Amino acid sequence: MGTAEKHDPRYVQIRKGEAARILGRSLKKFDELRATDPDFPKGVKDGTARSAPVYFRLSDIYAYSEKLMQR
Repeated sequence: MGTAEKHDPRYVQIRKGEAARILGRSLKKFDELRATDPDFPKGVKDGTARSAPVYFRLSDIYAYSEKLMQR
């Protein structure tokens, strides 16, 4: 059982790689969408360092996936 099945997705934060897998996109395409699509979920950086990981709310990724499927 994965994270999504155990916890409410509104309160689960996932990293970029997992978010890209959920959307079925490569990391490169994920970054392109993030840079160009105003509907793309906003991530939250874990720290101020340039290399700090970015987290996304699982429910936001699910909602964005739904938008992609409706296009």
